[in-house]
Amino acid sequence: MKIYSIHSATHGELFNLMKHSLMESGMNYELNNKITKQVSETGEYGTDDIINFWYLKVLYILELLFLETEPFLYTDTDVYFLRDCEADLNKHLEGKDIAIQYEKHLFGLFPMVCAGFMYMRPNGRVRKMFIWILKNMKRFGNDQAALNRYIYTHRIDLAILPKEYYSINYDTHNKRWEGQEVKITVKNPFLIHLHWTIGNENRVNLLNYISEQI
Repeated sequence: MKIYSIHSATHGELFNLMKHSLMESGMNYELNNKITKQVSETGEYGTDDIINFWYLKVLYILELLFLETEPFLYTDTDVYFLRDCEADLNKHLEGKDIAIQYEKHLFGLFPMVCAGFMYMRPNGRVRKMFIWILKNMKRFGNDQAALNRYIYTHRIDLAILPKEYYSINYDTHNKRWEGQEVKITVKNPFLIHLHWTIGNENRVNLLNYISEQI
């Protein structure tokens, strides 16, 4: 399986954690990573860095969609792999254009997906979607918001991955994790996506916290 990621200097520690987790997961993979130039010192959410990063990420994915001929995985660097998920991803992608991590239900009704973990076919429909996302990111605020808008207004054969592709917000009821006690309900996840918290230190703490319960 080909796996692609992109990050700036402030996320180097998370990338190294992800790389280590892949080595321990038992997966047969080829990891490719791109490092982007960082403008601000912190690279924090809301700075020009993160806004610029969204554009660079979508451009990178578009480049891959025109170069690759077989399905590939795009993952953010804050994903920690626990076991081999290749066969399961291929099962979910069968007959579909793209398989994406679940994010949350908007207003408790409409499932939204996460732009940080996507297994995709490099076909015309997926290329068309990311071209549209690139053109409409500013309008909707970020790449993920544009992605979710697209899947409800255009034709794309989508698979939403189950909660074994785990994120803490599944058990915090979509509240940010800030060290509070949480009962983890998924016991054998394929991976942990260390978002819904802020800062590298909190992400590492979150990984340790979840790992103690699964």
